[in-house]
Amino acid sequence: MSVKGCYTDFHIDFGGTSVWYHVFKGQKVFWLVPPTKHNLALYEDWALSGKQSDIFLGDRADGCQRVELKQGYTFFIPSGWIHAVYTPEDTLVFGGNILHSFNIPMQLTIHEIENRTKCIHQNKILTLYMILCKLQSTS
Repeated sequence: MSVKGCYTDFHIDFGGTSVWYHVFKGQKVFWLVPPTKHNLALYEDWALSGKQSDIFLGDRADGCQRVELKQGYTFFIPSGWIHAVYTPEDTLVFGGNILHSFNIPMQLTIHEIENRTKCIHQNKILTLYMILCKLQSTS
């Protein structure tokens, strides 16, 4: 549940997991930035700058797109995509994160960014590196 006016600044979901959302009631607005090398480096610099509230990352990133999700919409964000979320009205959303083996290189890249930006532990998968190495070795 999110109340009207909530905003989550640009982030990458923990461990580079993919994300699904279903808007049961209300509306969400997403700003999506593709995880290119340039954009990931820009995101990392922005995250370390301490000036996140002064800089709208979407204005600096290449290919930022705005997407409005309305009641009944279901949405999927692939591994590593940088995104921000705004709630223009009280909203009920169902969703979750998916750790899979379809984009292990991107997930490892995001794990490294989390380490360099000192991402707090509850926001990342602590054993991600070991899990992904195991998945990689068995594929």
